[in-house]
Amino acid sequence: MRGRPPSISEEAILNAARDVFRKRGHAATTAEIARRAAVSEGILFYRYKSKEALFAAVLHREAEPPQRLRDLAKEAGHGTVKKNLESIIDTLLDSVSRVHPLFELAETSAASSTIRKALFARPGKPPPVVAIELVATYLKNEIRLGRIRKLDPMPVARAIFGGCVERVRGQQFGGETCDAGAFGRELADVLLNGLVQRK
Repeated sequence: MRGRPPSISEEAILNAARDVFRKRGHAATTAEIARRAAVSEGILFYRYKSKEALFAAVLHREAEPPQRLRDLAKEAGHGTVKKNLESIIDTLLDSVSRVHPLFELAETSAASSTIRKALFARPGKPPPVVAIELVATYLKNEIRLGRIRKLDPMPVARAIFGGCVERVRGQQFGGETCDAGAFGRELADVLLNGLVQRK
């Protein structure tokens, strides 16, 4: 009589899948992922109905806003607004840098619509929306404390997030010239001081 197969955590399977997808791109196979995770392909298909569903699970987990961003969203009233914004931008850049290659892979896949459906069928808000809302929460709290002027925080949060995404894309294509720290300082400065030269 055979015993139960050893259980493997979802985390271990997703780590293995992430590594294989990053290394092999569209050529990644469920057989390679199963080998890397030390499980059978049957277990993969039992937990995830298809390679696309597995990829969507990896993408969703990797895109989750990091705890650091969740903590920074609570920093209103502490330190300076400029330093807080720089930390938020640096954290977003790091997070987007990690996940962007996977998003690019999803968008260029022949199964991109299937991956997108699987990704957005998951309960809760999509991770990029959560990240934007965390930044907006920080801004809203600073507004309430009177440390920044009254404005709608969502467009500003979207601009910060979008700027970070574009900076990572620029790096990927070799067009970005300033380092991440300089980018964060300049973006925070523009947000705080505007573009118009004061007389």
